Amino acid sequence: MSYRTLSIAILVSAVLFTACASTTIQSIHHAPDFRSAGIRHVLVIGVFKNQTLRKIFEEEFVRQWSWRGVHAVSSLEVLPSATTLDKAGIAPIAKAGGFDTVLVTRLLEKKTITPGEPAVPTIEPPSQNDTVWEVLLAPPVSTNPFDLATVETNLYDVASEKRVWSAWSETEEMGKISKLIPPFVKLILKRLYETPQG
Repeated sequence: MSYRTLSIAILVSAVLFTACASTTIQSIHHAPDFRSAGIRHVLVIGVFKNQTLRKIFEEEFVRQWSWRGVHAVSSLEVLPSATTLDKAGIAPIAKAGGFDTVLVTRLLEKKTITPGEPAVPTIEPPSQNDTVWEVLLAPPVSTNPFDLATVETNLYDVASEKRVWSAWSETEEMGKISKLIPPFVKLILKRLYETPQG
């Protein structure tokens, strides 16, 4: 392998590593009987004030879920604008629309990390129980200021109206948020489908 080819390979690897490393999963909870194979028709909801960001986020989930043969639909396509983003507002629409699951993602906290400060959020994931597995990571120390976003992603079963899967994640916002969405969605779906199947 030539020096130039090796340099390009190292550069590509570094870029891919940086893209994947911007989001980390802090905890995952799931119901004992949860089966990701049962997800066939899912309503995707991003609880964001910025509606442009919400649209990009929901459409990315729709796009990546379609690769898995799942019919995902952005909430912006089916929820009337006056719909409250809570159980009372969403459950009847999800049932009437024939959805089997609803994915809800919301920002819990956004914290600015200054140089030399460990990248640790103010809030903590929910307490553990016997259906939890965690990814334990040492908090990195920042050399440049950035925002650390703590996000909760919940998957609800429409028939039982119960949460069946949940993840807490942290994303280092060092660039445009729209560029961070595809790798975030990829990681969430990867971990969702890695959940033990009983």
